[in-house]
Amino acid sequence: MNKTIWLVTSMALLGMISGASNEVFAQAATTTTTTTITSTGTVSELAPNSIAVKVDKSPTPVRYTFTKTTTYVDENGNPVSVETVKTGIPVTVYYEKNGDSFVVDKVVVRKTITTTDGTASAPTTTITTQAPTPPTAKGIVTDASWGHIDLRTGDSPKPIRYKTHDATAYVDENGNPVQKKIITPGTPATIFYEQDGDELLATRVIVRNSDLLER
Repeated sequence: MNKTIWLVTSMALLGMISGASNEVFAQAATTTTTTTITSTGTVSELAPNSIAVKVDKSPTPVRYTFTKTTTYVDENGNPVSVETVKTGIPVTVYYEKNGDSFVVDKVVVRKTITTTDGTASAPTTTITTQAPTPPTAKGIVTDASWGHIDLRTGDSPKPIRYKTHDATAYVDENGNPVQKKIITPGTPATIFYEQDGDELLATRVIVRNSDLLER
């Protein structure tokens, strides 16, 4: 009798363990993991509950579905109105794939530049190359004859000769043209020049004392 009771009890326990294991397995089998994906492109179409974005990797626009929990922010993470999402605006879409649908979690509205025809375009990076500043010499004129100006600077106790030519410009400190004849020994000046071999060619001479214009 005791042996029979032991067998019945053991079989019951095995049945309970098996049922619990099956339930745990079933729960594990139904667990899914969602992954957020990003896509960057330009809005090509808007609908009440969806957006179509033209991305580089797809020849045709990709459609994404909005939900009530979808958020809209700028590039700094500040909330923006959904009305800022318009056709032609560059955006980055954060979404999850749900079956055949792409459900949007967040839309980042990126900066745009308005072109001459009034349309919006994605920002571009412009690199501006500045021309090198020509060398200059600042000092006191010691001689100003036809074809040259000698200038004594603080770096050189001996005057340095700069050749002048028809294209040499003579201006005051405000950029107004002046006569070359006002440049005499003792005149403070700044000379912009170019070096041609051993010669220094003056391209622009700035007279730094405006009182000399009254001579």
